[in-house]
Amino acid sequence: MPVYERGYTHWQPSGRRANPAWFVIARRGVMEPLKRRWLLLLVLLAWVPAIVKGGIIYFKLKAGNLMDLVGGSWTSIEPEGFLRFMEGQRFFVFVLLAITGAGLIASDRRENGMSLYFSRPLGLLDYIGGKALTIVTFYCLVTLAPVCVLCLFSYLVAPGATGADLLFMTPLRTLVYCLLAGGSISLVLLAFSSLGTRSIFVMVWWTILVSGTETIGAIAEGLGRDGLQAVNFLGQYHNAGALLFGAESRFGVSPWVSLGIVMAWTGLALWVLKRQIRPVEVVS
Repeated sequence: MPVYERGYTHWQPSGRRANPAWFVIARRGVMEPLKRRWLLLLVLLAWVPAIVKGGIIYFKLKAGNLMDLVGGSWTSIEPEGFLRFMEGQRFFVFVLLAITGAGLIASDRRENGMSLYFSRPLGLLDYIGGKALTIVTFYCLVTLAPVCVLCLFSYLVAPGATGADLLFMTPLRTLVYCLLAGGSISLVLLAFSSLGTRSIFVMVWWTILVSGTETIGAIAEGLGRDGLQAVNFLGQYHNAGALLFGAESRFGVSPWVSLGIVMAWTGLALWVLKRQIRPVEVVS
């Protein structure tokens, strides 16, 4: 039958509720980058330290504390050891988030996607929430997921030596930390993305923020200027995490001060996002 003879096709409900807008945005933001093989290889490469740590933990549980002399607190199965592990993942966090998050809002602004997004029943909270969830997912992929696997592996290797605390409390602490830290970091990166229309420039700003402040912090540590280490962007998240994991501060800055700095970054990012994202924006 020709198309013009079919008449109007009435809408037939499927019986299923539509997914929330933020979930649809996040799902697309996660699935699209994962179609690139080189990105999958980068994620697998980010799991290499977890494999190494797993091997060290195995020999440690079998051979005693001799392996502590080799790896120090990084090989520890105490909560502090897993916080140090996530701190060691900062390079992969920096690279992976730059690749997947730099263009999340910048590309929408460049392609006039804001008017298309907000012409539908979509709120600002759903838009930012979906974009932020995309970044948090990749953040947890190289921090939370390896820690949970390592905790389960350690418990299976020697249940009597590790105890239930490693199986339940450490993953729970890590989950809370990754959701809070990942959410804050994602908002900061989205704020950078909302300030431009080209992903490459957002990546440059992100590099200056992460690598530049880390370099300043390292120089300050070498000069004995502990107060200047407060400029280390990712370092403040790890230092604030010491409150949750019961660890000692590795910087010359109190974890409470680091927590205040993290909250300031988060508040500034929210302010920038609210000012930059306009539903009727048109970029020529």
